[in-house]
Amino acid sequence: MLEELFSEESIYLEVEGSDFSEVLENVAKELDVKGYINEGYVESVLEREKVFPTGLEFPKYCIAIPHTDSKFIKKDAIAVVKPKNKVFFRDMATNYKDLEVSVFLLLLISKNENQVKVLSSVIRNFADEDFYNNILQSNDKKQILNIIKNKEI
Repeated sequence: MLEELFSEESIYLEVEGSDFSEVLENVAKELDVKGYINEGYVESVLEREKVFPTGLEFPKYCIAIPHTDSKFIKKDAIAVVKPKNKVFFRDMATNYKDLEVSVFLLLLISKNENQVKVLSSVIRNFADEDFYNNILQSNDKKQILNIIKNKEI
C-alpha cells in the first residue's frame, strides 16, 4: 500500500529556502498545482509542527515527517523533499533540540485513520541507514523512486 504513495512527480530535489517554512512554501506551490493539497495546507503544517514537531533522530542522521490534518489533503501521496540546504526541525521525542535535516517527507494522507500506519512504515524504512544514504546521495527522481520501490515497504 505504501509504495503506491510515492511517485516521481512528488519527489522534490534541491528545493530553495533558508528554512523549513520557505522550502515548504516552494514545494506546496507545486503540490497545489498538481492537485494534492487544499488551501491552508502550509499554515496548518507549520502550526502543527510548532506543537507536535516531526524531527526524528537516528544515530548518524536525522529526517522529519511533517504532516497535518487530512482535511487539507486532496490526493494521497508521500512527497520526498531534499532541500538545497539543510533545514532544522525540533525533535519529535522531546521537542527540546533542533535537528539538521537533509531529507524530509511530507505525508499527504486524506484519511486520518491511515496516518499512523503510513508514519510507522516510513519510520521503519528510513531507520535503514543504507536506504537513507542511497536517497541522500541520489539527485535523480527515477533513481530515488527505484530505491523506494525496491525496499520492501
